[in-house]
Amino acid sequence: MADMMNNNTAPSLEQVHYHVALNPAATKAAGHPVYTGVVDIKETYNTADVAERMVSEGCAVKAATIRLVLSEFAELVGKLAGEGRAINIGGLVRFAPAVRGVFETEDAPWDAAKHTLVVNASAGSRIRSAAALSAVQRVNGVVFPTLTRLVDLATFKDDTITSRGDIFVFGTKLTWDDTQKDEGFFVNYLGVESRCQMLESVQDPTCAALRTTQPYATDGDLVELFFRTRMGGTTLRQFKYPRRIDSATEKEDEAGTTENTENP
Repeated sequence: MADMMNNNTAPSLEQVHYHVALNPAATKAAGHPVYTGVVDIKETYNTADVAERMVSEGCAVKAATIRLVLSEFAELVGKLAGEGRAINIGGLVRFAPAVRGVFETEDAPWDAAKHTLVVNASAGSRIRSAAALSAVQRVNGVVFPTLTRLVDLATFKDDTITSRGDIFVFGTKLTWDDTQKDEGFFVNYLGVESRCQMLESVQDPTCAALRTTQPYATDGDLVELFFRTRMGGTTLRQFKYPRRIDSATEKEDEAGTTENTENP
């Protein structure tokens, strides 16, 4: 663990990355500079992401079923907390209702303007243990690429990719070595991954013009977009587009196939 914590080489995708920053409040209290570690969050998983990850790691339950169970679980936790009950999911998390606000006297009534009912959550022992044993690596304040917007050039819709269509992806630090086949943009559709083709010979770090190569069977299917780059280093880093992307099938150009019935 110590070697991992002091290793300043290019970070791995399976490690917790952190950088060290000045803590202004602690510095003011101590009278001298105090520094703290700040975790760099790679991405945020939503319910669908968790379900897909579980399936990819061997879960025998379908992703749609997992999403449904998690959704109903969240509704039930809210209901139980609203009944004044604590919910302990063994080793994972404990939820408990709590009152927020100050009462002026012991006999003071509830005041909706001052008092609110909230739900507190605390990580369970299994999660805390897993985090404590995780490999960590200092990244020395490396600024990672961001993916902020995707526009489909066939439909001009955001967060849509047309079958074998062209797209613009906007963000920051969108540069990669196109001669390396494991770098660049990759689309995953129904478990099949394909590499996007560059439409421009010169890369723009704020906008990537890309051509996708996969055909889509139906509209509205989940499509995932990943960006992979070594950023000039040796370790491959992956960044996932943060919002849901929907598929769009190719539409036949009706104007080009309509029979001309006018007299010559």
